[in-house]
Amino acid sequence: MNTSHKLQALSIEKIKRDFILINSIYFSEIIYDENNQFFDLYLKTGANGNLSPQIKIYNELIENLNKYLTKINTYIKSTYTNSEKKKAAELNEKKLKISVVEISGDNYSFDTVLICEKEYKYFRIFKKSIAIRTEIKNGRIISMERKSNMLKENKKNILPQRM
Repeated sequence: MNTSHKLQALSIEKIKRDFILINSIYFSEIIYDENNQFFDLYLKTGANGNLSPQIKIYNELIENLNKYLTKINTYIKSTYTNSEKKKAAELNEKKLKISVVEISGDNYSFDTVLICEKEYKYFRIFKKSIAIRTEIKNGRIISMERKSNMLKENKKNILPQRM
């Protein structure tokens, strides 16, 4: 796992300058490591349009990101299927990729969703992905769930709300 990310704190000025606003959701692709890996960042402002809570949550998230990624990696190992257990050495060496970060301004159950994945060679040229959806509230992980299709999960949770 990469422990040196190059994430920068957000400010209202940076969001207004670098993000796209669609309805009440600010969107940007954020580069987070030396290999130019990126994740989609969605900041949902809710009805009031105030970005301050989302900025505070995001800045706390990046301060504690390595702690969250370590817990997610541990959780992934606990969900390996029998065939994945045979490839455990390979899987454990694979870097956890951050795919989506969604910060909500008006959800009572969680304030952050972090979707991460590990991709590995399944059979010859075919690859398979293990995706984990992690919900965070007040800086604490409240749930983690393995997902079979990360793209479908992303569309289900974020994209319909953008229309």
